[in-house]
Parts: sequence; structure tokens; C-alpha cells
Amino acid sequence: MKQKRHHPWLKHVIGLTVLSIAMLGGLLMLGNRVSADEYQPLIDALSKQIQENQAVVNQKQAEGDTLQNKLEATRADLASARANLEMTRLQISQNKARQSEVQSKLKKQENLLGENIAVVYRQGGVTPLELVAGSQSLSQIVDKQQYFASLRQKIDETLDDIRDSKKQLDNLEIELRIKENSENLQQTAIAEKEAELADLLNRTRGEEQKYRDIVKVDQERLNVLRAQQAAAIAAQSAGRTYSMTSEYPWANVDPFPSWGVDPWGFYYRQCTSYAAWRRANLGRPLPAFGFMGPADAKEWPKWGRQFNLAVDNRPEVGAVGVYGGGEYGHVMIVEAVLNDGQRVLVSEFNANWDGRYSQSLWPSSALTFIH
Repeated sequence: MKQKRHHPWLKHVIGLTVLSIAMLGGLLMLGNRVSADEYQPLIDALSKQIQENQAVVNQKQAEGDTLQNKLEATRADLASARANLEMTRLQISQNKARQSEVQSKLKKQENLLGENIAVVYRQGGVTPLELVAGSQSLSQIVDKQQYFASLRQKIDETLDDIRDSKKQLDNLEIELRIKENSENLQQTAIAEKEAELADLLNRTRGEEQKYRDIVKVDQERLNVLRAQQAAAIAAQSAGRTYSMTSEYPWANVDPFPSWGVDPWGFYYRQCTSYAAWRRANLGRPLPAFGFMGPADAKEWPKWGRQFNLAVDNRPEVGAVGVYGGGEYGHVMIVEAVLNDGQRVLVSEFNANWDGRYSQSLWPSSALTFIH
């Protein structure tokens, strides 16, 4: 039986999550005695964990779309969601600790304010005559008045600061609670996705190999069709010579077959791509017929008639020669008409399914010509 594979990154994620939960529990047991700053190292550790989890997600998504990779990426997503939720809960606890610290400071401030307010209150009951009687000079009277005015202003400012501090902490509490609820929902959704993928993977394990076998069979069949196509072209043509062409701009695109697409919508180094380019190079461009156009060369006469091009059996220099045999057919460009039109010299690409440029001789009777 195949042993289950354990991923080191998953152990790391689980370990950090357990550690964070244990530390959080210990901190919460301390209650208001915990300083808000003591939460920061754990928050920083969780932030690092989230970054590492996201790196795993990106890696697994880049590796492909297999169910196993999707499952591992989802598990990393779930670990990140859990870490985000734990960090939010830490921030809530941190905020509560700050509230406790601020409340303690506020009590001290309130005691001081009480004393100051009492002084101001007593000052408010002193008549101007008493203020003058209790002062030795005019400057002393002014100093007392300025002192009490400044004290009143300071009390007002301190009360405003207290209100602002409470309001900020209350607002932060609301924001963190909303964030916690959102992350709870996100974690639940990801956990459900993980369960679905795990179930699907269990039900379809081994299906990838079946698809690989199908692809292998299809590739073998494609190779047979290509060989048959090349044999059919070789049977009709003669005197094929291969040479380099520096004009066709994609002659050296590697590898072949290529998935690169030319401006006419054909794959590089295919006979269709070369024929479209050669016609444009001769000043006789083909109509723009959309992405990938008639992909099979044998369909070109039908396409030519749809665009009101002349399609017949008359050879002409610059015409597109179309061979309709084989699975895909073949297109080429007439470079010369020989033997009173009995044969034509053509330029072409990929006649032997090797993505190379060549010239060959064809009997005109084997071709249909698009002018």
C-alpha cells in the first residue's frame, strides 16, 4: 500500500497554529494584568506564518491544476484564514488590554481632575472684592485670574482627550468584531471547499493516470496521421529541396510544433502561416478571417469562395496552391508555372511535418488554386 505523504510545510503550519492558540490562552488567563505590547510578538509571528502560507498557495497554484495541488493550496488557504482569525482575536485582546491600561490612567486623571475642579469651583465662588482683599498687589490678582482660566482650559482639554480615547477604543472594538465575524465566515467557506476537494480527490484518485493514457493514445494517433499526411504529400510532389529562408520571420521559432500565433491567427511554422505571410509579402494579402481562420489547409478553397476570391484549377504565380489529400491537406505558394501549366514550382513550410521551409514540384492537376 502506498504510504500517505506528509508535507513538511503542513506540519509547520499546524505547529505554529497550536503554539499561537496555546499562547493566546495563556495571555487571556492573565486578564487585565497583561500589557498590550506583550501581544505584539505573537501577532508578528502570525503575520510571518500567513506570509509563508500564501507562498505555499502561490507555489501550488503555479505547479498546476491537479486536484492534489488544488487541495494542498486550499489547505494552505485555510491555515492562513485560521491564522488571520487568531491574529484578529489577539488584536481584540490587545485592544482590551489597552482599554484596561487607559481606564487605569483615566481613574488617576479623574482624581486629579476632581481636585482641580474643586479648586476652580471654590474660585468661582470668590467675589472680585474678596479676590482683591486676598491679594497683595494688582499683578497677583492678574496672576490668580490667569491661573484659574488656564486650569479651566486644561480641565476641558483633558476631558476632551478622555472622550476621544474612549471613542477610538470603542470604534476599534466594533471594527475588530466585524472583522472577526467576516474571517469566521471565510474560514468556514474555505473549510467546506477543502472537504469537497478532499472528497473529490478520494473519489477520483487514479483518474489522472487514465487521462494520461488517453493523451498518450491520442498523441500516437496524431503521429500516425501526421506520418500519413507527409506520405500523401510526398507521393504527389517531387524534387523537394530544403533550404533556409531568412524572410519568413518565424522560421526559427523553437520548439516545433509551436503554440505561437502569427497575425493571421495561424501557428508558427505551419504551412498555413507561411502561405498567409508569403501572400502579404507579395503584396496580395489574404482577407482577415479571424483567429485561427480555417485551421485545416484543405478547408481553404471553401473559405476563399466565402470571401469572393477566385478559386479554380488554373495555376498562376503568387496563387495559393491547395492540396486536399490526407487528414489536414496542405497549402503552398506558386513560385513558377512550368510545362505549359502542367506543373508548378511551389514554396512551402512543414511539408514533412518538421516545420521546415522547402520548394517542390507539383502536378497542377493535384491542386486547387486561390487567386
